Amino acid sequence: MMLPASTPSVRPALKERHILGMAEMGYFGLSEQWLLRRAGDLHWRLIARAMGQQEAVFTCAAGEPLYAAFWASRLCFTSPERPRLGGELTLAADLYRVGHGRLASVQHIDVDGRQIGHVILISTFVGRAAPSSNRSIVRRAPRVLVVPSDAPALVQRMASNASEVACSAGKREWLMPATLQSSMVLPCPSNDFNAVGLLYFPSFSALVERAVFETGASHLRVLRSRNVVYLGNLEPGERVRVTFDQHPLRQCASLHGENERLIAVMRTRYIDMSAQAFVR
Repeated sequence: MMLPASTPSVRPALKERHILGMAEMGYFGLSEQWLLRRAGDLHWRLIARAMGQQEAVFTCAAGEPLYAAFWASRLCFTSPERPRLGGELTLAADLYRVGHGRLASVQHIDVDGRQIGHVILISTFVGRAAPSSNRSIVRRAPRVLVVPSDAPALVQRMASNASEVACSAGKREWLMPATLQSSMVLPCPSNDFNAVGLLYFPSFSALVERAVFETGASHLRVLRSRNVVYLGNLEPGERVRVTFDQHPLRQCASLHGENERLIAVMRTRYIDMSAQAFVR
């Protein structure tokens, strides 16, 4: 059955401003968790706006709930030291299509009128094949397909790389560096899961940061970039094994649920703040 396609009647762009306070700032610079939560909300609002909806609540043709779940994300800073308490942050987001059934938002991060980085989020619509089971997540088509303009080259390359990672993971060919450490972490439903019962996408990086710090990573480093490919989800009460290579300024990590289910892979780069003139 062919689903009706919807071409947005207005350009699917949104912008929001925030005065940086304790909720928005972290130990060094912006709080990654706060930023990803805001970026995720903007992404879903972009899709809703493109569909002509007031609320970011999606269904399939049969009326069953759908979720615009994230398949890949990229967060990159060019000036991570610039955000400060009392500064003004602007997130400006545009929506694009990436291949069949996937949508991407490109969100520019400005602080006090200067661009300091960007967030790219790529999502696909999914539903549960079995009620309340996060292991039964499958791709499903929405009631109306949104057809914005094609994504720029940077986003297309990101999607291509994510596809290669997903393909390798499916064939169990995902390779990590030889020198690895691992740690078991138990996500907390009240902190790490979202309103539809899924492990929230910002929690993936939070779990890795927690595991790495417990093994002795320096607290004097700030995020330069993080690329994540999301391959699955967890049930509440399910432990996750975080595997990573311990390097001061770059890192590869993977997250596995029970029965060695690979649920995410990520690559991260940091800046050593002990060598920087950073003023709180």
